Amino acid sequence: MNANELRNELVDLLKKDIATVTFTKKDGTERVMKATLMPSILPVFKSEDKPKSTKKINEDVIAVFDAEAKDFRSFRIDSLKSFFSSNVAMPDVQGLLQ
Repeated sequence: MNANELRNELVDLLKKDIATVTFTKKDGTERVMKATLMPSILPVFKSEDKPKSTKKINEDVIAVFDAEAKDFRSFRIDSLKSFFSSNVAMPDVQGLLQ
């Protein structure tokens, strides 16, 4: 599986469930997060509150909503160690990219 296929699969899964993701932060520390992209959990923004961005999307990064911190966070696919949701268990994500 290539990184783009993995990214698409993870985004689809995050739109349906809250997942526990473990990844390595830039400073080398490990982070565990309850992440989601479920519309029913995401905060609702008024159209005038939405930032207008012309920035190109970085396909190496997935932006998610941290269900515990109640804020948006992101992680790099190449730093992702594991991904667990109610329907999927990926204990070794990097092994899938081999």
